[in-house]
Amino acid sequence: MIWALLTLVAIAVAAALIWPLVREARNTDDGQRDVAVLKDQEAEVQRDLARGTITPSEAAALKLEIQRRMLAAARRPALTHWREGPGARSALTALLAVSVPMLAFAIYMNLGAPLMPSPAARSQADHDMAQLVDQLAARMQADPNNLEGWALLARSYRQIERYQDALDAYRHVLSLNPPDADPYANFGEMVVTVGGGQVTAEAREAFLTALSRDRTESRARFYLGLAASQNGDARTAIAIWRDLTASAPKDAPWLEMVRNQMFQVAQSAAIMPMSVEPRHPLDGEQTASAAATPTPTVEVQPSDPNDITAPDVSAIKSQFSGENLAQIQAMVGSLAGRLENNPEDFNGWMMLGRSYNVLRNGDGAKQAFQKAMMLKPAEIEPKLNYAAVLLAEADMNAAAPLPEPLTKTAAEILVLAPGQPEALFVRGLAALKAGDKVTAQRDWTTAKGKAQGPLAAELERRLKALK
Repeated sequence: MIWALLTLVAIAVAAALIWPLVREARNTDDGQRDVAVLKDQEAEVQRDLARGTITPSEAAALKLEIQRRMLAAARRPALTHWREGPGARSALTALLAVSVPMLAFAIYMNLGAPLMPSPAARSQADHDMAQLVDQLAARMQADPNNLEGWALLARSYRQIERYQDALDAYRHVLSLNPPDADPYANFGEMVVTVGGGQVTAEAREAFLTALSRDRTESRARFYLGLAASQNGDARTAIAIWRDLTASAPKDAPWLEMVRNQMFQVAQSAAIMPMSVEPRHPLDGEQTASAAATPTPTVEVQPSDPNDITAPDVSAIKSQFSGENLAQIQAMVGSLAGRLENNPEDFNGWMMLGRSYNVLRNGDGAKQAFQKAMMLKPAEIEPKLNYAAVLLAEADMNAAAPLPEPLTKTAAEILVLAPGQPEALFVRGLAALKAGDKVTAQRDWTTAKGKAQGPLAAELERRLKALK
């Protein structure tokens, strides 16, 4: 009985391994499931960063690798859309058909517990898979002009995470001058992976070549935007990503990831994404005549106080075109809607608070920053943003005291960072309103030594007025 069961299990395993090699993959949900898993991994990286178990640089490298896999998974499931020649496919199929039952028998004879796989068994399976790939590599060395065989070898190396070997195999694929965009995008991705997340000149050239063969290649467009961001050109990065997201299918599983990346770059550079015109990486800057072309009228969705997906944009209607206002409304509304289903997203609440600030929605900004403060009570940044909104609403020149939430938040900041200049300014202002000029002068003098920009000028003005 046990032998019959073992035989059935071996046949089932062999069939599962061989099936991707003998079928032509069409519509499948594998990519969608992979993307869902990768999104969970990205969230876990963020949680590890928040807990301090990994450094920011390690988190950035991990996120980039997850984003690379997300783009690849969305494009096609790994190892299912292969088009290798019949010889390579038949040989590998036969090899698996013979080796898998033998391997199953060997594992059983060694461990004696076929229903209880151990780490040693898994390690042995990984070892044997690596041996299969090595055998394929040996065959390819004897057949250097087999384009599709080398492409299979490169993907196999990538699947077992032998990235340097995968890069070398992809480099050989390019030496055979493939006509499609895929090999160049794959090579560029592998250069980025081996290079620790940096889009090098070699990777950039590969992505541009991919786009010259297929302008819609999403991975190439994403990484060329990342290259611009890494080179300090945030506007070009945003322009490329805006063009990518605008032309993407609405249900593209990587769309949210690209938008989040774009928002992070935009916030770091203090740029409103909608103020940047979308641009394909292969296109030059818009000419004056093109820029002068009238923008088509786009109707902005009316705001509804009870609908977070349609935020009010009337406060900035004089600064942007109707098209840009509609896009701002859609993007901010989409973020707000997403946070309703994912309320533990600290970075999302910070992004939403800043977005509401741009829309001059003080109440929305305060609520978003309060959510972020509750998620990370020891973080100074959400408290500073919350205090800034309260301060902008306060009457700083009248004798009326400052709002209690503002003074309380400033005190919390000073507990965490005793010399924080913005918090010292608030505490000094509260003291002045209470008639305590000595405390105000002391706090403002201390703050002046650390403040920069407009705050430094304001402190200078107020200190002079105290004399």
